[in-house]
Amino acid sequence: MNPSSKPHLAALAALMSALVLAGCAAPGARPDAGDDPDAPKESVIGDAGQSVEARYLEALDLMKRNQFDDAQAAFEALTQEAPEVSGPPTNLGILHLRAKRLPQARAALQQAVQINPKNAVAWHELGRTERQLNNPAGARDAYLKALALDDQLAEAHLNLGLVLDQPLNDVEGALTHYRRYLALTGSEDLRVLVWIAELERKAAPDTAGQNEGPTP
Repeated sequence: MNPSSKPHLAALAALMSALVLAGCAAPGARPDAGDDPDAPKESVIGDAGQSVEARYLEALDLMKRNQFDDAQAAFEALTQEAPEVSGPPTNLGILHLRAKRLPQARAALQQAVQINPKNAVAWHELGRTERQLNNPAGARDAYLKALALDDQLAEAHLNLGLVLDQPLNDVEGALTHYRRYLALTGSEDLRVLVWIAELERKAAPDTAGQNEGPTP
């Protein structure tokens, strides 16, 4: 590789790692959007002279406009052409997850975090994938890695709370992350408030037992 190209590749990697379309907070909370047959079509890969950056932005635009098949083809091509950056496999994993192609989502997202272990979005989406693959421990670990990189990622706090709540039955852990989610979003999400109230009731007998002294 020409040494002069290294700064450009580093900048490209940073761009593609930053520009990803993250998934929603809770699995099932976001309905998959259908393709709009009347939406204007455009080149999937772009002209031969287009830069990789331009084609990546074009693929993101396709994804935003729910042209998922075209976006998938574009990200697959970019994953092959620019294997040193994690943005394309991250978005490819998100597309597979949206379509419930869970093994493919896992493979793409694992590729993304291997390329860039500091990609918090990829770790979060891998957590969502592992949860839907009935691997709660794997989901927990992926969410924790996402939050170690970006503690402001509210959706990861919510999703970690969900998996700690059920099926892992970590009451205190779930409460911690539900509360952190509410603090970060500044919202009064009624669903989360109900879950917190239920967990507080569940934890109350244990607290009461700890506070009771020995019987005289």
